[in-house]
Amino acid sequence: MTNTTKRVLIIGRSAPVLLDAVSILRERGYAANATNQVARVLDDYDMREVDLVIFGGMVPPQAKEALQAEIRDLNPNVSFTQGLGGIAALLAAQVKEFFDGTTPGVKYDADNRVVRVTHTSTARVVVEGLWATFEPFPEPVPHSAIIADGVLAPGEHEIAIPDEVPEQGSYITVRVAERVSAFQIGEPPQSIKRLATTQSAPTPEPVATQLPWQ
Repeated sequence: MTNTTKRVLIIGRSAPVLLDAVSILRERGYAANATNQVARVLDDYDMREVDLVIFGGMVPPQAKEALQAEIRDLNPNVSFTQGLGGIAALLAAQVKEFFDGTTPGVKYDADNRVVRVTHTSTARVVVEGLWATFEPFPEPVPHSAIIADGVLAPGEHEIAIPDEVPEQGSYITVRVAERVSAFQIGEPPQSIKRLATTQSAPTPEPVATQLPWQ
């Protein structure tokens, strides 16, 4: 591991999502860990060595605020971001976007469900739709669809989101050359919104992955 390796901790709920996200991130060269043991975060991890903390939507707001304050006391240089949704590939895209910067010239038109990509040089553009179903509730089952994948000439391009990508609980990632941006394009289902604002969610399968940061 090199001095430039980024260290990421994901704090969420779903064991499958957390484990899959850690696996993707480690394959891409990040030092990644994840846990759904919110009360044990400060005991299990040395937060002085973490660059980025991602909170899942199922982390209760009060617990998230308290943890942010405690972590920042230990590590003033740490950054925080909110996970868009409980999908491993989406979380991995958010990590890349955070460290590498957003994709320039990419906008999502929610009214028309269209991605507009404007760039000044020929580049490969990949647009992927991501969403989850909840069977059994509340564990997310990920789904994905490649919407576009090709080399586009300089200029402005419109890419329509197909009906296959649902209206609710959906997201897209847009990769232009080596950069990627993630967007939420569908509101979460009401059942997920209610669950995310309470502390009475079903008890998840415990998971904590611990990889030395060095």
